[in-house]
Amino acid sequence: MLTRFGRSSVPPMPATIIVGVDDSPRSEDAIALARALAEAAGAEVLAVCAFPYDDNPEAHFTLAMRPLLQELADATLEKLCEPLTEDARVRRLAVADLSPARALERVAREEDAALIVVGSSHAGRHAHLHPGSTAERLLQGAPCPVALAPLGYRLRPHLELQRISVGYDASADGARALSAGLLVARAAGAPLRVIRVFTLDWPVPPSMLAVPGYVRLMPAAEEAAREDLERTVAALPKDVWAEPAFVHGDPAHQLAVESEVADLLVIGSRGYGPLKAVLLGGVSGAVARTAACPLLILPHGADASLDALFASDLRETTDTDGGVSLSAGGSAGVRLAT
Repeated sequence: MLTRFGRSSVPPMPATIIVGVDDSPRSEDAIALARALAEAAGAEVLAVCAFPYDDNPEAHFTLAMRPLLQELADATLEKLCEPLTEDARVRRLAVADLSPARALERVAREEDAALIVVGSSHAGRHAHLHPGSTAERLLQGAPCPVALAPLGYRLRPHLELQRISVGYDASADGARALSAGLLVARAAGAPLRVIRVFTLDWPVPPSMLAVPGYVRLMPAAEEAAREDLERTVAALPKDVWAEPAFVHGDPAHQLAVESEVADLLVIGSRGYGPLKAVLLGGVSGAVARTAACPLLILPHGADASLDALFASDLRETTDTDGGVSLSAGGSAGVRLAT
């Protein structure tokens, strides 16, 4: 028996995208990405600037310094958020915290935010991702998806999301990444490219063999993986143009190559660890340090990874065997095993 939950007669409240801000060019990159995502989703942007002060009396900070530090943070927010005021609903929040990552995570939990957006480190390569200290900390336990903007993203001539790519495998987190990519592509009116990277040879440590070597998968494994990809893409809603891409090689390298032509790359995080938290694994960690386009990383095991951003387009269908299908406008969605 199917139970369907259609659109409510009451318009949903706009979701919140949090963007981390300091007085630096990388914050301008993050704001440019937050603007593009907010326009596609019709979301509200909450710009958060953490200033270095501890309100705990036991920390013995000089109380007279607090108003000045907050004033500087408010001025930074006012200056950096100017590009957002024309196209998005914007709030500004100055937070007293010695750790910007902790401040962003705390505000995300309090606001039930749908997404956190941060920029790359100034030490990275231009036009590529290189997480700084704040991003690195967020990617070790953020409570919602995290989007990273490449260095210099604000300078790109076209900031629209015209091509969405998603890294897919047959796991539950891979299906969630695909659902998230589908939602973004639909909202942006962009085509979706679904990438399955197949690795035939897997390295084996010396402790398991007489000498280091590789385990080769059976030929049937490649055929099964290719068929699964084609079947999954064929079942996607027809209101989004989607194409499968089956490639061989190292997953991190191939996804980084894909980022050279994509406007947004969506991937999952580590397949184990705390549920509903972003936690980088080997592939996601490598891609986060090499990608050439904005990267959206989903929490592990979170069923509603980006649903809040696109609530007006989402319809949920639940059946008796415990599976959930996410779809829009009554179209068939991506089947998620639960």
